[in-house]
Amino acid sequence: MELPAEDLELIHALQLSPRATWAELGSVLGRHPATLAARWERLRSDGQAWVTCHIGTAEGQGCVTFVGIQCRPGQRTKVLERLCAVPEIGTIEEAARAWDLRLTVLTRSWEQVARDVLPLVRTDPDILRSQVTLATRLYSAGNNWRLDVLSPEQQRRIAALHSGVVRPPGATPATLPQLMTVLARNGRASATEIAAATGTHPTTVARHLRQALETGLVALRCELAQNYSGYPIGCQWYVRVPPAQLEAAVSYLQSHRTLRLCAATTGDANLTFYLWLRTPGAIADVETGLQKAAPGVQVIESDVGVRTHKRTGWMLNENSTATGEMIVGTTSG
Repeated sequence: MELPAEDLELIHALQLSPRATWAELGSVLGRHPATLAARWERLRSDGQAWVTCHIGTAEGQGCVTFVGIQCRPGQRTKVLERLCAVPEIGTIEEAARAWDLRLTVLTRSWEQVARDVLPLVRTDPDILRSQVTLATRLYSAGNNWRLDVLSPEQQRRIAALHSGVVRPPGATPATLPQLMTVLARNGRASATEIAAATGTHPTTVARHLRQALETGLVALRCELAQNYSGYPIGCQWYVRVPPAQLEAAVSYLQSHRTLRLCAATTGDANLTFYLWLRTPGAIADVETGLQKAAPGVQVIESDVGVRTHKRTGWMLNENSTATGEMIVGTTSG
């Protein structure tokens, strides 16, 4: 189900620079801007790719929490419905082994998790057991993963169009909640479109948007339906790495373009990571490579995903495409 090369090139470009103009991308990809715009609109309409945003995690901002859930027999569907409706729970995946469900919670603070999320989990009558793991340092996230279809020169030119996080956090723009609500649904929305949706002047929107992105308050990402990516297997590991070997382990994992998560954690393991892979056999290859990079590593848990129901707030169909429904989170905390 992998997409045509032209589609994958466009998605790779938007992974590198999510808000680049069609004219800018067209000059690098050798395509007419109108052709790229039409291609992207088709991908979005079919739910195969989309640009969204979430709370930024640069410079220690944001709080990432992982929760494993064990449901009462026969009650997983009901639990799923309830948890998918919680805005702070960004991603929910059915797992094959250790837990029925894996949740990723992204908030401004740990206090928000403790106040708004954990009570819902712990009082749900259909949840038998849960395990909470807090990320203490985030090395890579879903906005860091990349396809491998553009040439190095194309990648360099497109990456140069995206300024990234270039200044320290400052005052939070007053319009940030409204700004994020619009960008979560369409990360490429123009300042004029955001202004119309929020009742704010376009000049103010442009200034606040630039501030939010350049300080890392907001992170953009181009998502691709996994079934169309060429990497249908998703696996998450929890491992214990000797502190002296942690840097080598992280460096090895970051060499994988389809690394979607790598974080230092609390609990029995001190590192978790999540990869998209082409085949089940690649799971053993990853572990072998990690063992070579960090000989003292111990695998505490590894779990293959069965189906992702929600990703960064977007509800997904069974074939991994976006339904168009979004559960938008808050930025308080």
